[in-house]
Amino acid sequence: MSDEDIKRHPDELVIDSMDNFDRTSDVIEGAHMLLSHHPPSMYGHCLRVSFMGRSLYLCGRCSGIYGGLGGGLLFLFIFQIQLNPEWFWFFIAVVLGYTTIIDWMSQRLTPRKTTNFVRATTGFMSGLALAIIFYLANLLYMLVALASMSASIGIVGLIENRRRSAYYKEIQAEMESTAEATTE
Repeated sequence: MSDEDIKRHPDELVIDSMDNFDRTSDVIEGAHMLLSHHPPSMYGHCLRVSFMGRSLYLCGRCSGIYGGLGGGLLFLFIFQIQLNPEWFWFFIAVVLGYTTIIDWMSQRLTPRKTTNFVRATTGFMSGLALAIIFYLANLLYMLVALASMSASIGIVGLIENRRRSAYYKEIQAEMESTAEATTE
């Protein structure tokens, strides 16, 4: 689908040229990116909330995470749930948290595309995982969860960089062979 095929909503931020770019549009773009994490061309990854003729785009995955975190903490504190044994609930939290990581990694590393429903659902499960980890209030659990999630993101970055480097080398070899063919 090309940009021409996508109909833009009138309140989407579109910067035609740097001539029209001023401080106000910079602030507006910053606010859009803060809430959506996506440029207007990728608002398909966002949940759209309309109010008084204006639309607000919220990242689908983050909306799920914040909803799961808030709802999970409210539930745990209101009903004063005892999470025993702690190691078991930490394991459950890690499994729930990895649903989002697996969904994201499979999108980044394969041709698979996901939907906003899947993004919001896996985000909600990760939010519940965060609520459990925060509720356990164990610094070691928090650090282990943070380190394992960060390592997963780092691995995806390394894989993407290797793929990109291989692609650039392939293009460079192609250009060199084309240049040699034209000089002969």
